[in-house]
Amino acid sequence: MAKLHGLLTTALASVCLASAAHAESEDVRAAIEAGNRAFIAAFRNGDSAAIARLYTEEAQVIPPGAPVATGRPALAAFWRSSIESGIKGIALETNAVESAGDLAYETGNVRLTAKDGAVTEARYVVVWKRVGEQWLLHRDIWNSSE
Repeated sequence: MAKLHGLLTTALASVCLASAAHAESEDVRAAIEAGNRAFIAAFRNGDSAAIARLYTEEAQVIPPGAPVATGRPALAAFWRSSIESGIKGIALETNAVESAGDLAYETGNVRLTAKDGAVTEARYVVVWKRVGEQWLLHRDIWNSSE
């Protein structure tokens, strides 16, 4: 009987831990999706400073074929030039989110629409970092899906 009680206690603890991990995973995904919505809103408003604030202080944007932008001032300048290049529409589609501790990664697809209607699609990987209670972009890299 004691052995059965021990097995049931272990099984219950495992279920509770799995449920807690799933709930945390859902919370992280929800925070990342909220961050993506804030990014899209700031981009559409032409607010590169607001975009830069969605990143950690030491964040990096690693664009294809261009220098790495490090730190919020460089990120604001990078996104300002992207906004000024004529991109008028942006859509992000999260494919997967996984987390461990204060780091998470997101993979997905981005669709950019230029003012002339031309569409560019790419794949991305973003490493997110929890700073206090907030999830911020920490490393941002993408490449063409065409």
